Amino acid sequence: MQNEEFISEITKFKNVVDNFLLNKNIIDNKEKEKFLKELEKTRYNLFNKADIQNKYLQDKIDFINKEYKAILKNDILKITIPEVLPKYKNVSNYAYKNIMMNTAKSTEKYSGLFKDNLTFVLIIVHENQSNMDIDNKYVKPIVDALVIQGVIKDDNINNMFYMVLGKNDTIKPYTEVFVMDAKYMIDWIENLQNMF
Repeated sequence: MQNEEFISEITKFKNVVDNFLLNKNIIDNKEKEKFLKELEKTRYNLFNKADIQNKYLQDKIDFINKEYKAILKNDILKITIPEVLPKYKNVSNYAYKNIMMNTAKSTEKYSGLFKDNLTFVLIIVHENQSNMDIDNKYVKPIVDALVIQGVIKDDNINNMFYMVLGKNDTIKPYTEVFVMDAKYMIDWIENLQNMF
């Protein structure tokens, strides 16, 4: 049954590709965007089907993007995401799920790490863009992945807070995430408040 669903998903996307190539001389940016969304949707659906299959079969499919990495050093969890974070206005359900799913998979062995602590999450977006609007970046899939995997207990104000920094320093965009005990930031915040 799983193989049939897998092939069906690929066949649907083959029709999208064939149609795109058939009309390649009249393709505009709107059509390209539509095609890329279909690609993202297909990729997510295939990963999801593989994930379901992995729960029930001994012969597992390893589909996680190997460029997603998570390492723990000095009680700080560093996650590398080899993707551009989508903008709020351009976010698709599939882009969100792709980042969330791969981030969750890469942090699997760190489940429970910050479960009982107030946690600070620093997100650094590296792009080749000098006028990046950092407040337009959609960070929710990262935080949701940490909650789903149990790295942090919840994303409410009692459990975590975060900061996003943008850097115009790379040709190939990527994102770094640092998850740590909030004590690293609390003293600095309190000192800042006391100045006023």
